[in-house]
Amino acid sequence: MAEKRPILIAYDGSDCAAAAIDKVAEELGPREVIVLVVSEDLDRVPFLGTSGVPVEAETMELLTDAAQKGAQEIAEKGAERARGLGLEATTAIYEGGPVWSAIVDAAEEHDAALIALGSRGLSGVKHVVLGSVSGAVAHHSHRSVLIVHST
Repeated sequence: MAEKRPILIAYDGSDCAAAAIDKVAEELGPREVIVLVVSEDLDRVPFLGTSGVPVEAETMELLTDAAQKGAQEIAEKGAERARGLGLEATTAIYEGGPVWSAIVDAAEEHDAALIALGSRGLSGVKHVVLGSVSGAVAHHSHRSVLIVHST
């Protein structure tokens, strides 16, 4: 494979994220990709973090371990999909938020040629409440961004 900068594919296990992997393989052919999963920082979860509700250290450790294991499983599932489509895939896990910021930071750290991610196509109130990760990545990154709409 020719030496090229990798493509960063944000993956959360959804059909939209799978469509992003598929589109990268279809349009850009065999090359190196990094399948990124962003795992929420449990300290930011209202009932676990700064809400004032005490959570035992042992319980928090168990939850953190489970979240990390789940993130790794999701990342590997995405990487397996990518490999099955002829891409040379590795995984990366970032913890923290907001999610868009972690994606932009990962792209910088890995000197990605492109960021690819799926769009959930939220509209109306859902868009206002949940925001748009893909829109924020496109707005804040100085790298090219491929937003894939699943059909």
